[in-house]
Amino acid sequence: MAEPIRSKNGDISKAPTPQNTPSSITNSYLKQQPPTVSTINEENEDVSQQLANNPALLSMIQGKLGSLVGQQSGYVDSLPKKVKQRVYGLKSVQQQQMKLEAEFQKELLNLEKKYFKKYEPLYERRKKIINGAEEPTAEEIEEGELLDEDEDDEENAEAKDEDDEEEDDEDEDDEATGIPGFWLTALENLSTVSETITDRDSELLQFLKDIRMEYLETPGFELIFEFNENPFFSNQILTKTYHYQAELGYSGDFVYDHADGCEINWKSKENNVTINIERRKQRNKTTKQTRTIEKLTPTESFFNFFDPPKPPKRAEENEDEENEDEEEDEDDEDLEARLELDYQLGEEIKDRLIPRAIDWFTGEAVDYGFPEDLEGDEDEFDSEEGDDDDSDDEKPKENPPDCKQQ
Repeated sequence: MAEPIRSKNGDISKAPTPQNTPSSITNSYLKQQPPTVSTINEENEDVSQQLANNPALLSMIQGKLGSLVGQQSGYVDSLPKKVKQRVYGLKSVQQQQMKLEAEFQKELLNLEKKYFKKYEPLYERRKKIINGAEEPTAEEIEEGELLDEDEDDEENAEAKDEDDEEEDDEDEDDEATGIPGFWLTALENLSTVSETITDRDSELLQFLKDIRMEYLETPGFELIFEFNENPFFSNQILTKTYHYQAELGYSGDFVYDHADGCEINWKSKENNVTINIERRKQRNKTTKQTRTIEKLTPTESFFNFFDPPKPPKRAEENEDEENEDEEEDEDDEDLEARLELDYQLGEEIKDRLIPRAIDWFTGEAVDYGFPEDLEGDEDEFDSEEGDDDDSDDEKPKENPPDCKQQ
């Protein structure tokens, strides 16, 4: 059932019409039919005010208009028989196209899985180099240097070579293993993810050993975060699983359904970065004895990622509780925002971070950017002088979900 339309001033002149009513019927078969509802003219300027002063009447009208949204208007039924048959024929043609689209999406998913199997040995090689289990070969180093070389500035390239020789001499006694802080640096360079990382998280993410993914047998994927032994929790592996609906959506793509996290076994409350601990002393008036009271409150943390928000379960019997509608709408909007952010984080880690991890570590991926990062008015890119409009507006962080981790 559609939500009722709410208006602060009672203006219903812009109320939505049923879904398939033509915007103009000048050339339609209904052009001979006069309108059945008169419009509000200037003589009735006080109608809006009257509606605003009568909440019950306004609510009834809004509820009726709201029930029309998404409903059939009867326009197709009013068409001549031959025209209606052509409409039905087009439905059949479209259905054939949608069946092909479903086959395409399934074959595309199988193709992704096929090539992902070829990527896995390379990801394993990357993991070993990052953690110091193996060293890159001379050929790999040489190719990487060529890729990193600035061909447009030979002088800088020569200076870089001299600096590299000096660094080689200085690093002979370097005891660093692998690439320390690799995944933390890469995550912090991915803007959407970095906004969720706190100072306490950074200390823990230093122990991150690998981030990888696996496809599920059903539509979906699992993100795997592997950690070295650390003082915060006993888990070696943390997982986050994203599930898609079995049936394709209207657009022909897989539709996100829900996500499952995992339980984090924190070694102590003090080491749990998803909560704040407030302690205060309380004295008994009778016995004069004191005791310490602890209050645990959820706090923002990257590790809330493993306790995802749950999609709402809408109950039919609660639809008539109009007094709670506004509060429920606000809660639903907050939940929808959290669900959208959670899904976005998973997709970015899967599609952007894992395949291009070294570019996010070096910051090259930040310089290149992505099409979705270039949103905004085109006029901002037309000026060659620059208007210092590059800074993004700060987005408020979403409230963290209730703490359910142990």
